[in-house]
Amino acid sequence: MMRTNTLFAALLCCSALVAQVPNDACTGAITIGCGQSLNGNTDSAAVDTVAFCGTGIEAAGVWFTFPGTGAYMTVTTCSGASYDTRLNVYSGSCGNLVCVDGNDDDAQCNLLSTVNFQSVSGTTYYILVQGYDGETGDFTLTLECPTCPTAEDVFISPSDVEAFVFFDPLGATGFIIEHGPTGFTPGTGTLTSGTIGVDGPPANITGLDDSTDYEVYVMLDCGGGDTSAWGGPFAFTTLELPPPANAFCADALLIVCGDTLDGTTEGSIVSIAPECGSANVNTAGVWYYLVGAGDEVTLSTCNDANFDSKISVFAGNCNALTCMAGNDDGPSCNGNTSVTTFVAEMGVSYGVLVHGYNGAVGNFSLSASCNPPCSPTLANDDCDSPTVLVPQPIDQCAPTVATLVCAYASPLPNPGCDPYENVNDAWFVFNTGLQTEHTIITALGDATTLSVALYEACSEPDYIACFTDSIGEYTFSGLDAGTDYLVRVWNGGGVEAGDFTICVETALPDGVAENRLAGVQIYPVPARSELTVLGLPNEVHALNILDLSGRRVAQVANVPGMLLRLDVGGLAPGSYLLTADAGIPVGRFVVER
Repeated sequence: MMRTNTLFAALLCCSALVAQVPNDACTGAITIGCGQSLNGNTDSAAVDTVAFCGTGIEAAGVWFTFPGTGAYMTVTTCSGASYDTRLNVYSGSCGNLVCVDGNDDDAQCNLLSTVNFQSVSGTTYYILVQGYDGETGDFTLTLECPTCPTAEDVFISPSDVEAFVFFDPLGATGFIIEHGPTGFTPGTGTLTSGTIGVDGPPANITGLDDSTDYEVYVMLDCGGGDTSAWGGPFAFTTLELPPPANAFCADALLIVCGDTLDGTTEGSIVSIAPECGSANVNTAGVWYYLVGAGDEVTLSTCNDANFDSKISVFAGNCNALTCMAGNDDGPSCNGNTSVTTFVAEMGVSYGVLVHGYNGAVGNFSLSASCNPPCSPTLANDDCDSPTVLVPQPIDQCAPTVATLVCAYASPLPNPGCDPYENVNDAWFVFNTGLQTEHTIITALGDATTLSVALYEACSEPDYIACFTDSIGEYTFSGLDAGTDYLVRVWNGGGVEAGDFTICVETALPDGVAENRLAGVQIYPVPARSELTVLGLPNEVHALNILDLSGRRVAQVANVPGMLLRLDVGGLAPGSYLLTADAGIPVGRFVVER
């Protein structure tokens, strides 16, 4: 009897454990609604085998789900947890999760976590609550859907008597900032307000004392009386001594062609600015500005700085900077000093930030030299204007002659395989069609070296694979069918620039090998302007040309006993399928230019 009771108790125990984690798997995710807080526990859950998403997946976790509304949403464990939490938010489906964002430590609630994101109406989202380094425990998960979200990414750059407050306005129209000495009671501080895009971000607060600890709170104004919750407090300390006169973007010093100006980043502040080429901004710097005259402008600290320098060039005002060019380590520049070249449009003002690598500061001389722009202009110098490459059958690739002469340094971030040098690049694009494995073949002409990377999109330029200082064949497997992929080819410019060839090969059957009607021949493959079809049966009344998505782009009547010539000169380069009458496959062919 005792044995039976023990077994029964064990079964109750195990059943209870299972009942405690019904949302252990994504497919069992518990629904959470806007404004709702749900308690949970991960002690008896399993570690999920899902992709990295803002954080690694290192601990047992449980799942929640909610529908997007089109509003800005916040998921957080800051309401409370007994351990160091992590949050990962995905969209898609449990069988095909797509990372939205993730967070380990929220700056405002220590080891707890918050993810903020703009939701898409009708999209289903999944939240994984897990932990750092295997930690598990109790937590409270809250989903907030404010109509006016709290400001994010608040960062403060102080001088001795003023400070600039950077923040993400998240679509708001205005802001209110309250500041005071550390520990001040909100409502008793000094207010600064303004219009987004006019008065900030960054917003300027003045009248501060040097060497003093302050706190800041930020509220967004979304219009119509709709304001966010106060964000903060955000702490900062003013400098003891004044920084360089051009420490802030708004106080940039003029530099003109032919100038060499001495400067220093000692005692300056870290600016908030976009990553520019190889020059991400994480160290103190100083600002200059240059007004374009249609020239090619070279800005340089090459061999003229006593620290590891960087140069970033931006268009736009200080509230909305857009990268133009940037460099960390210039070619043949001693001490990892820098040089970058770009074309400055007539009358456009450009901000120039001289800063350092990994905390390095010091003295420098910045020179500006101007020359006529390189000619002829390289048509595929930018990611959004690539040259089309038409995949060719294996061992039948006709190389495209290309060049890096007149290629300028790209404003896009450097690929991970070449993080520090200048990337003077040319862009290409090809469509995979029905094949998922393609080989890119490059060969040197006058160019002394080449590097190659494969990308998915310009809007999110994450590379798939990357090869430096290498030529030859690069085979990419597992690509998506019917998808455009971008190819970035580069070197450091200057003496390295020159001509090269490139082509793409894939296992593309020719038209004859893929015929479904006996005795029919299709030639030439690839075709440029005309495709010949020989041997069609008399009972075939018409031929249809279909693109890769199955859409009919042309139809031609068959004349029995006659050689049929199809005008394909008006078709876009790519792969097409030829069918007879009610969809009977005849063969496939490729159009190239």
